[in-house]
Amino acid sequence: MFVRSIVAGALAGLFALSATAPAFAADPIPVEDFWKRSSFRQVKISPDGRYLAATVPLENLTALVVMDLQSKKITGSFKPQEKAHIQDFYWVSPERLLFRSSVREGRFAAPSLIPAYYAMNADGSKVGTAYGDGRNPFLLDTLKNDDKFVLVQFRSKEGLQTYGKMNVENGTIVDTFKKPPTEAPGQYVTDNAAAVRLYVTAKSYKDAKVYGRASEKDSWTVIHDLKASEQEFDFLGFSSDNTLAYFTLSEKSGPGAVYAHDFKTGQKRLVSRDDNVDPLEVLSSPVDDSVYAVRYLDGFPRYDFIDKNNPAARELIKLQASFPDVDVYPVSATHDGAKTIYVVESDTIPGEYYLYDSKTQKAEHLLSRGAWLDEKKMALMEPMKFKARDGLDIEVFVTVPRGSSGKNLPLIVNPHGGPFGPYDSWGFNPEVQMLANRGYAVMQVNFRGSGNYGKEFKEKGYRQWGKAMQDDLTDATRWAIAQGIADPDRICIYGASYGAYAALMGAAKEPSLYRCAVGNVGTYDLPLQLSYSTAGGGGMNPLKTFFGDVAQDDVAQYSPARLASSIRIPVMLAAGEKDFTCPPEQSKIMYAALQKVGTPVELKIYEGEGHGNVLKENQIDFANRLLAFFEKNLKPGTVSASGLQPVR
Repeated sequence: MFVRSIVAGALAGLFALSATAPAFAADPIPVEDFWKRSSFRQVKISPDGRYLAATVPLENLTALVVMDLQSKKITGSFKPQEKAHIQDFYWVSPERLLFRSSVREGRFAAPSLIPAYYAMNADGSKVGTAYGDGRNPFLLDTLKNDDKFVLVQFRSKEGLQTYGKMNVENGTIVDTFKKPPTEAPGQYVTDNAAAVRLYVTAKSYKDAKVYGRASEKDSWTVIHDLKASEQEFDFLGFSSDNTLAYFTLSEKSGPGAVYAHDFKTGQKRLVSRDDNVDPLEVLSSPVDDSVYAVRYLDGFPRYDFIDKNNPAARELIKLQASFPDVDVYPVSATHDGAKTIYVVESDTIPGEYYLYDSKTQKAEHLLSRGAWLDEKKMALMEPMKFKARDGLDIEVFVTVPRGSSGKNLPLIVNPHGGPFGPYDSWGFNPEVQMLANRGYAVMQVNFRGSGNYGKEFKEKGYRQWGKAMQDDLTDATRWAIAQGIADPDRICIYGASYGAYAALMGAAKEPSLYRCAVGNVGTYDLPLQLSYSTAGGGGMNPLKTFFGDVAQDDVAQYSPARLASSIRIPVMLAAGEKDFTCPPEQSKIMYAALQKVGTPVELKIYEGEGHGNVLKENQIDFANRLLAFFEKNLKPGTVSASGLQPVR
């Protein structure tokens, strides 16, 4: 019996749902199925391979569950307070876990870490809370060869960042003051031997320094200066002998690349680069932490194996051959590398976990994120590219209904949130699959300003709200029409957060291109949103940073709420009552402005919700409203105005 059968059965009552689905798709899957919570999120095996630990999403919290791999029985669990979610957890010994929770006020909101660690034995005993002597520690290293202590960073009595050992049984911290290389706040980084080798500071997104040292006995030196080099830095890992530090550096043009800093020579060398996208992460051996591959999301995920002879690399290459046309990558392993957990996922598979035994060379299926969804009924997502009006290459992901010709379809243009840094990528997306199941093509656009394509591409979006970023969405829509994917008479634009702004701005700027627009938890009056940032509220400091100190009139002319007279297509708005990122006041202003000019508009404010719905009942309610709105305005099962019959 697989582990998923036991846990899914034990938690079945927590995932029970009831609702009805519209009946205008050829083979409709109930809406509820797309919004069931994944049975598991993070999954990690214990250092000796005896236990499996996983986070389990419940109605309004995320719990931690431990089970014995041999008996397949749950041995321990921990459930945090309401609205708290286990953010991450670590095996700090073969029998004990250390973890921390966070609070997230909305589906699209960034999590806020609760400043306390918790600990629990695998059998559920010896639960400890508020670890760290009230010093708000940050875990630096689990100390692989020490079952009693972990290394943590905290603020010293002198007010400086320091580090020391924390007892995993009682949470006390040994006072071993270590002075940082500068008084500027920063974060320490350890190497594979748990020696503190880097100190990374950041005064702003344009002013950061990285201090390094060859050993803990050596002096600190600046090994990277963002302000001087204008190259963004992101640490990735150390070589197995700890003489090299791997990191990404942004380039003046094109995507970033992986470099290795040699502490002996002080020089850096290029290790890996992709022509199209930034490095996502490096993969390291669980035995000696040697880096063997770099992972990229270049349309479809791909791996640059920089050390194909590494046993971990050979194992992954073998498994990838056994699972074609999907993404396979390791997520956890025993300390000796004998057993590794791999996840298998794709655009049609939410995620399947396998336990691979290197001795028997067999993979055992463990867990499923969404076993109730039939892979054969899911739609394929295809990465494509087009050139924007200024010649810039833009990547899009197009999903068309399963079994359709992929031509002359009703289209949903779905810009992502952010906007600077986030990006859409190939993989399973329940909302996209729901729309495709109802007969719609969905296009996700990585407009300029998106992450993953290099610093230059991201910065091309700065100060371009409603301008070039919006033009990219317009150009993408016209490209989809020219390719024959979209029926020009049945296109709607829908997004959340920044995507909601882009949807309403698209309706105002291109009144003849779209037939309807949907904005969820959006911002529509930029001068008002900037005032939240100035007052210290709303958490929108990036908005002011990336707009700069401009006059109110400059942003007002790119505010959908002030362009309502140009919006003549039906609009649907939704907001969270307790949204502090894009307060519901923004949606109310947009709603009132549209009502004033006689534009058909509807507004739903969800009580108690923040920046995106968290409660399952509200997620399903919004999904049903969304489908009903699209059905009314795009009519996926009828003949279009151009006289062509769409294929569903």
